[in-house]
Amino acid sequence: MKSCADAPSFRPLPASSGQRSLVIASLDIGRVLADRDGVTFRAQGTCMYPTVRAGDVLRIQSRAAADVAAGDIAVCRAPDYLFSHRVIGKGVRGGSAFIVTRPDRTRAGSDAPTFDENLLGVVIAITRKGKPVPLQPTAYPWPVLRYFDLRLVLKEAMLQAIPRLADGLSRVQENALYRRMARGWLALAHPRLSYTVRLPMPKLGDAVYHKLSPEAFDVRMEWLGRPIERWTLTLRFNDAHQPAAWATFVRSAANAWHVEESHVRVRYRGAGLDGALMQQAEKILARSRS
Repeated sequence: MKSCADAPSFRPLPASSGQRSLVIASLDIGRVLADRDGVTFRAQGTCMYPTVRAGDVLRIQSRAAADVAAGDIAVCRAPDYLFSHRVIGKGVRGGSAFIVTRPDRTRAGSDAPTFDENLLGVVIAITRKGKPVPLQPTAYPWPVLRYFDLRLVLKEAMLQAIPRLADGLSRVQENALYRRMARGWLALAHPRLSYTVRLPMPKLGDAVYHKLSPEAFDVRMEWLGRPIERWTLTLRFNDAHQPAAWATFVRSAANAWHVEESHVRVRYRGAGLDGALMQQAEKILARSRS
């Protein structure tokens, strides 16, 4: 998660962390989707606080730079992430229109000009905990502003502390005693584990995919008229929105499948979910050998 100095980033829903952004992979495809019915992103970062807060869901609509108005929140592409800042000016250079943006929390200066090739569109709606919120900054009374300032300080302190806490927790989770306790808790809790297969759209990376149940999936089937070369298996814990674990499988030159990438969320490490995921993957692969 990027700080205000680095500009806030966004990830397409429902892609999980660690997956490439659809728009970073292909801004043109992102515009096509935005033209149809909007692209939905979940905001991160604090540059637009309190108008846009981490976790807010943003609805994006495709827009050319010439059609963007001052005061709009534009979604632009940097080399390796997306950022969403307020439009404070427009212009034309060499016959091409551009916009100038700046984070709400910054009182001076601006971002570099953004031309059409790096502009996804504008935010047309913000939803927070299922309720719509205004796109324009709200004129809060002084006590409320100080409350927001305090929340922001605490939020940024938490963001800085999370990597250190995660690193410390990872070391604890490597302990054999912790692993036995975590597996025992998992056995007693009887959680509901569900699995989903994701087939990525060609040329768009893992962020855009078609979902199948493991029972409906066969590695011998074709996907969009082509043999399957890559798929991801996810494991969800009870009704959690994000997968607790996932693994991506790719086909080798020898026509064998191997794990390219696997991940277990920090809170679930040591509980044996990685083993459960691989057991389900083996069931899928066993059908192709029968």
